[in-house]
Amino acid sequence: MNSAKIRKMFLDYFEKKGHRIFAGISLVPLDPTMLFTTAGMVQFKNNFLGKSRESYVRAASSQRCFRTSDIENVGITARHLTFFEMLGNFSFGDYFKKETIGWGWDFLTKELQLPQEKLFVSVYEADEEAFKLWKDIIPENRIFKLGKNTNFWEMGETGPCGPCSEIYFDMGKENSCDNKDCIPGCDCDRWIEIWNLVFTQYNRDINGKLAPLPQKNIDTGMGLERLAMVVNGLKSSFDTDLLKPIIDFVSKTSGTAYKISPENDVHMKILADHSRGIAFLIADGVTPSNEGRGYILRRIIRRAARQANMLDIPVPFIYKLAETVIKIMKEPYPELETFKSHIIDVTKSEEENFKQTLDAGIQRLNELMSGKKDKFISGKEAFRLYDTYGFPIELTKEIASEQGFNIDEKGFQEELINHRNLAKSSWKTSAANDIQFYSDVLRETGNSLFMGYDSIKTDSRVLLILRKSPQLTAGLPAGLSQQAGQGNEKWDKVDSAEQGDDVALILDTTPFYGESGGQEGDTGIIFNANSPEIEMVVTATKKPIEELIVHYGKISKGVIRKNDKVTALIDCQKRNAIRRNHTATHLLHAVLRKVLGTHVHQAGSLVSSERIRFDFTHSKPISNEELRRIEEIVNNAVLDNILSYTLETTLTKAKDMGAMALFGEKYGEKVRAVIIGNAEEKGSFSIELCGGTHCGSTAEIGFFKITAEGSIAAGLRRIEALTGSPAYNYVQNREIIINETALLLKTEVENIPEKVEKLILANKDIIRNLEKLKNKSVQAGADEHLKDIKVINGINTIIKYLGATDLKSTRELSDRLKEKLLSGIIVLGLVADNKPVLMVSVTSDLLEKGFSAVKIVKELALLIGGSGGGRPDMAQAGGKNPDKIEEALSKVPEILSHAGV
Repeated sequence: MNSAKIRKMFLDYFEKKGHRIFAGISLVPLDPTMLFTTAGMVQFKNNFLGKSRESYVRAASSQRCFRTSDIENVGITARHLTFFEMLGNFSFGDYFKKETIGWGWDFLTKELQLPQEKLFVSVYEADEEAFKLWKDIIPENRIFKLGKNTNFWEMGETGPCGPCSEIYFDMGKENSCDNKDCIPGCDCDRWIEIWNLVFTQYNRDINGKLAPLPQKNIDTGMGLERLAMVVNGLKSSFDTDLLKPIIDFVSKTSGTAYKISPENDVHMKILADHSRGIAFLIADGVTPSNEGRGYILRRIIRRAARQANMLDIPVPFIYKLAETVIKIMKEPYPELETFKSHIIDVTKSEEENFKQTLDAGIQRLNELMSGKKDKFISGKEAFRLYDTYGFPIELTKEIASEQGFNIDEKGFQEELINHRNLAKSSWKTSAANDIQFYSDVLRETGNSLFMGYDSIKTDSRVLLILRKSPQLTAGLPAGLSQQAGQGNEKWDKVDSAEQGDDVALILDTTPFYGESGGQEGDTGIIFNANSPEIEMVVTATKKPIEELIVHYGKISKGVIRKNDKVTALIDCQKRNAIRRNHTATHLLHAVLRKVLGTHVHQAGSLVSSERIRFDFTHSKPISNEELRRIEEIVNNAVLDNILSYTLETTLTKAKDMGAMALFGEKYGEKVRAVIIGNAEEKGSFSIELCGGTHCGSTAEIGFFKITAEGSIAAGLRRIEALTGSPAYNYVQNREIIINETALLLKTEVENIPEKVEKLILANKDIIRNLEKLKNKSVQAGADEHLKDIKVINGINTIIKYLGATDLKSTRELSDRLKEKLLSGIIVLGLVADNKPVLMVSVTSDLLEKGFSAVKIVKELALLIGGSGGGRPDMAQAGGKNPDKIEEALSKVPEILSHAGV
């Protein structure tokens, strides 16, 4: 039975049980406290917490997940993966243990017809209710009571939690660890956990006390790969139709048979697993970088490249696996096909970059070992190679052992753990505090109702006032994290604020758009119409979480109190400028797809009152002709005065209309579509899902001008543009520059290119003549320096201090001297850009006798307070002490006395 059928059977089964079926969300979750979507329950977090306003109480999904917690076990065990699909059914205050356990058993034994004698279960040792329910289904000797570590689920140190029950499939004694305590829950390949049933029934307070939840929830998770393995009688998740075709491709490419060498099998399995994670992460908007999600993606690409290297497959190779991954997964996840070229481009580019860093790492490791007499590489040094050059510890060990070196592996692991903990805490701490604070505020105030689509002014009530403590740093925070007492600022909830106070206000209704979706927040004023002496100037508006809009600013007049009735008025001029730019981004997106191809998708944007920044997927530079055409089509749409309107509908209906869902973006079931043109007559210029503010027609944009275009990452490019007055001013300023250039060149504007071309040609002639003169000078200088040859230990040697000069001419002089010397060593000292430089050249015959320019220059470098490196025949060092350079040159004879064999 293939995995697609199993996935469908699961969803169909729970749909019949009254569950609403949901598509899985992106691997990049809405919750900023999480790096990745790690479970099916992530998209239902508000439902579990009782914060959702949706009416459904039962849900089911197949969710793509990514975890690195067990990455070291991937490829070694039959079950561990970083990327996997989680089948799950959920109840929010509806059914509980009896139905969950009964349906779970029914689905596995009747729908999938798994042999009952192979199924075992575990329950939390104190959960008698679950134990009794299972006793009614299976013999008691197949039910195991386990402790908190395995069978009690917690969201965090406080909050919702509860016992869980796990269903295991017995893979047979031949897969056992032979430990006498080998029972379900043992970390071996005999007991495959296929389904975890979580019964969220308690709330834990700050003192650790458990209290029953008023709303009891069900959260289950079952790995599709593991389920496909046991259903089909296979020994490993890697033998399923979800992973085996990738392994087959690797095997064919490497010429290495699968299931012959356990060591090679591990390499192939890691490649199969990581290639899936790579493809899905990139499709969900993650790009390689040195922080956060991008850092994890970069690491698994490099880790996969290392496996290919171990199989003697030349890098780049991982990008080729994307084709197979997409072929397997494109039916349930069509976005993979949509972003196919982007996935391939990003992966290939990262692999090529890694190859360069790998070469640099090998050079650095060799340099490190050449200066060590103790034949030992510390954990810090090994980690620096790993962190700076992406150099795998396995490769460091391999190369180092060939040279007789030992590595402090324990120290390396400690450095690695410290780094991971630091990255994890820096990612989570501020975001977690923010979210917790926002959630507390929302519970206190209720929703902020946004009225700004239709109104520029609202009559509102002040729900909450936050005031910055005056004794601390002035200025507004980027978000609300400081209100929880973080960093150098502290914000307090107050009942009133007076003139001069920095504040953050939350209103019951507001016309102010909170910064989100790339659109800048509104500015304006909040005042009391009945008391003109009361006013707050709003300098920024944010939307930290859904349904909460926060107005930042300063009280400019009087006193504002909690529960005051006020008028909120936005800056219309700024709002209109933002609207022009936002609608222009939709036009630009549509035109890019028309001119460059439908592979183009938005990958991020900034829409402010001043400018547009638009990021999109495209792997090649855009030609000037293409840019001209893009700009022309957008401006033609502006001139055509196309009407723009919005429509609130379901995500499914919006997609049926042809609406663009943005790259890496997350959506709820209800969406807002912005339509430019007539969607009903299939004549729309653009349909996008968007929550921002827009023009009523394209004519309001006025004028559109592209100001810059370039690459920002592999497979990603950026266009910067202007509309309205800023665009007009930009063109006016350019015209002034052009006219001034024509005056300087003493020609007409239309003749500037011809005049500049003539000047360039004349300049090239001058440069050629100067090069000829320089070559003659170098030749003469070389002949002059040959008169100063010294014989040191039988070696012809030239040692010269050249004073202040440039590196290029010094290299040319060194090469010329080496040609004329035929056999010998040249050591030149100079000062370039106020820094001392030493340059050493060794002729080829002396290389065979053990002389090395690298060894010589490294000793000299210490004398000028620097370091150096290069090739055995040519090396260079830089330092900090120009006044020490002649002293260093005086030591050359002594160094040469022991530099060779």
